[in-house]
Amino acid sequence: MKHSEISIVIPCHKEAEVIETNILTVNEYLRGRFERHEIIVVTDGSPDGTADVTDSLLKNRSDIPLTHIRFAENRGKGAAVKAGVLGSRFETILFIDADLTIPIEELDEFMSALGQSDIVIASRLAPGAKFEEPVPWHRVLMARGFHLLQILILGNFEFSDTQCGFKLFRRNIALDIFRRITIRRFAFDAELLFLAKHLDYRVAILPVTVRKDPRDTNVRIVRDPIDMLFSLLHIRWNDLLGRYENGRR
Repeated sequence: MKHSEISIVIPCHKEAEVIETNILTVNEYLRGRFERHEIIVVTDGSPDGTADVTDSLLKNRSDIPLTHIRFAENRGKGAAVKAGVLGSRFETILFIDADLTIPIEELDEFMSALGQSDIVIASRLAPGAKFEEPVPWHRVLMARGFHLLQILILGNFEFSDTQCGFKLFRRNIALDIFRRITIRRFAFDAELLFLAKHLDYRVAILPVTVRKDPRDTNVRIVRDPIDMLFSLLHIRWNDLLGRYENGRR
């Protein structure tokens, strides 16, 4: 049985090497499982030609329901995902990382879980998660440290892996949350889940398989953790000032 419809949001920064292949992979998967779908690629000031590759595919493959939102300058992953979500059309919304290290095939289980939830998020730390290769030690250290900071600053103890780039939403829930989001870079996931908890939305957490990606990560080992710390403090400050209350259920 096919599902009705879905919007897929793919934020991109320096993904020229893989973006065409991965758009084709996502499109082929969705064609067999949804009556209607759209793929929204948001290129975030990419200096490597990611936007040009996406434009070329948009021009040459009219059979793919592809939308390209192009940022001239880098604004951050959070800003890119927000633009894609707010520009989407369909009743189910998924955002994924462009490298597909979390394979699109995981969506089958996520759609089932959405029947009893408002949001379904992937976790690389949940029981049952699998890795094609060991995670580099610095990534593990960053993830554990960021989780601890979230507990201390936001109380997000339920979410051991906020940063995994595979999250599925009911449309009304996604719009409610993303209209409130203020963080433009990597810590936007923490704000997203802080708001989900704040607004009493039901969040399901599923383990996923993590594929190998031999390319360099876009995460900056020194700068990004500092940015994340200040972002968490900004989220807490917003909450204390009541800036998230507008439109609360």
